[in-house]
Amino acid sequence: MDNYSTFEQFKKENPFLSLGELVYMFLYNEIIYLRIRPNTKLSESKLAEELKISRTPVNYALNRLTEDHLIEKKEGKSTVVSTMGKQESKMLYEARIAVEGYAAFLAAGRITGKQLAKMEELVKQYAQIGKDINPDTYADCDHQFHEIIIEAACNTYISKMYASIESRLKHYRYCLLSQIGKDRLQPILYHAAKHHRAVYNALRLGFADVASKEVERDIEGMTDIFYEWNAP
Repeated sequence: MDNYSTFEQFKKENPFLSLGELVYMFLYNEIIYLRIRPNTKLSESKLAEELKISRTPVNYALNRLTEDHLIEKKEGKSTVVSTMGKQESKMLYEARIAVEGYAAFLAAGRITGKQLAKMEELVKQYAQIGKDINPDTYADCDHQFHEIIIEAACNTYISKMYASIESRLKHYRYCLLSQIGKDRLQPILYHAAKHHRAVYNALRLGFADVASKEVERDIEGMTDIFYEWNAP
């Protein structure tokens, strides 16, 4: 991949971002979408050379990515893209149950017609994913669906709690297909599609308890993935 050409195109598409933010968002997307793979070493000086910029914005970007837990420092001060294993996935699962379940409860009384309309589109889209999995479609659709629930809860503190795990959760979704494969992931997504429909119906009807339970059941699908995962 020609990092410089790709970065220059990204700059043209985002003319109002500072250079540090540009580098951060560029690398963020490259990592999330697995164009930079887990365990890849990242060198501040090499990245600055490849992107033809100074090391200062690169340093800023790497610090932000460390805060997002998308990269980590190894022994010898080398920096690598974080992997996604079972243990962290379990922690994500526990955090999601705590945050998203109650967010759905609140959303049942606060969700707007516009949000419901978008959610219905996503439910239909997700129902097709079990038939023909596209990693980009699956991950983005799932992320948008759950993001609407958080937004509809209209609670700043819940939004902040969710934001603290959002980057790793997005990374997790993209890692899944490469980690466990299409054949094993497909039946799990088929059941998830049913839960998405149930969540949407509960929110549309204003059934707070049902919405909360269905979101939790959807998230519990992560435990099915643990048994299919070969990663440590």
